[in-house]
Amino acid sequence: MEMIFLGLVVALNIAIIKIKFDRKRIEDGIFDVIFLIIVMTLFSGSYPALVVGTIGSLFTSLFFLASPPTFFSGPNGFFQEFVRRTKRSSK
Repeated sequence: MEMIFLGLVVALNIAIIKIKFDRKRIEDGIFDVIFLIIVMTLFSGSYPALVVGTIGSLFTSLFFLASPPTFFSGPNGFFQEFVRRTKRSSK
């Protein structure tokens, strides 16, 4: 029963990531893929830890689906701030 549950959680997480890529939310999708790989690698030592990590990754994906991150894009993202500071210091 637990294996079915874990399989459904991973399948749902991958479906959410696919939805993000289909909606051209590349930054969000890449972040989710990297986070899923890191969590599954860190928690692969035991089965309960893997379940907790996978469920945590699913909830993170759901959170970012509702509230997209703007680490690099967006008006206050890292990249935009870097460009603003570079333009300001080159004058």
